[in-house]
Amino acid sequence: MLNLGRLHLLSELSVLGTITAVAEAVHLTRPAVSQQLAQLEQEADTILFERIGKRIELTPAGKRLVERTHELFRMVNDIESELAQGKAEVVGEIRLATFGSAGVGILPDVIKKLTAAWPQLTVSVVELEPPEAIKAAAANQVDLAIIDDMVETGPYSEKLDFYPLCTDQFVAVMSGTHRLAGRKVLRLKEMPNELWALNLSAVHYHSFLIRAFHAAGVVPRVIANYKNSAATLNLVRQTNIVTLLPTLMLNVNGNLEGLSVVHISPNLTRKVFIALPKGTASKPSVNAVIEALTGSATQLSN
Repeated sequence: MLNLGRLHLLSELSVLGTITAVAEAVHLTRPAVSQQLAQLEQEADTILFERIGKRIELTPAGKRLVERTHELFRMVNDIESELAQGKAEVVGEIRLATFGSAGVGILPDVIKKLTAAWPQLTVSVVELEPPEAIKAAAANQVDLAIIDDMVETGPYSEKLDFYPLCTDQFVAVMSGTHRLAGRKVLRLKEMPNELWALNLSAVHYHSFLIRAFHAAGVVPRVIANYKNSAATLNLVRQTNIVTLLPTLMLNVNGNLEGLSVVHISPNLTRKVFIALPKGTASKPSVNAVIEALTGSATQLSN
């Protein structure tokens, strides 16, 4: 008989790609995970994975087995959700992954609301870029992940449900004394000679912006590469350097003192979603967080 816990380890291996990563995710030693997976192969009487370079790839038999487990784990989640609904308790810890600007623009209000409404519920937050966040949700490392439409969701569609959260718009931010400050709208093609501060470390975010520049026939002169948005804004505030930032990142009182925010035409937008394991949305604690997220995002967009 196949062991449910070992099937879960194989499912996580299909997402995380290494036994070390699986061991870290489930808080076991690497030898313990290897032993459990070896036992699963014995139970299945077939080879389920093989090492290719530094990563492990599932064999065709392993992939078929993981595909069959999607419905199984959804059913388990449904059962757990039904049991939790019977207790109707909003308690415990919800693990949430978010990218930086959503953490700035949405989460403070969410956590305040949840703390007031459900004092026995704790939301623990980790900052992850959307490609890592969606992988963490698929591997059950987090209960909820805030992602955007720049990340490929197809490979995770059997494991995860997706709920729309909001639309985020990118704007140009510059010093209040910049020659273009005060304009209502700018086109990137009007800015071929500007000096830019852009976050190059977030690959999908950077690629999105560079494609927009190239579509406008502009090759941006990026002279500052900051991960920290506060550092970027301070640089922009005191120089003629310009940046592009999502409006979620600017949702902080006093953040824009001495700065000018100008809309870009055509609009540069991204859609923001919640991703979570299938069958878990109806758990009272998870549902409470989803409702708080969607409520705060709606208020922000109004």
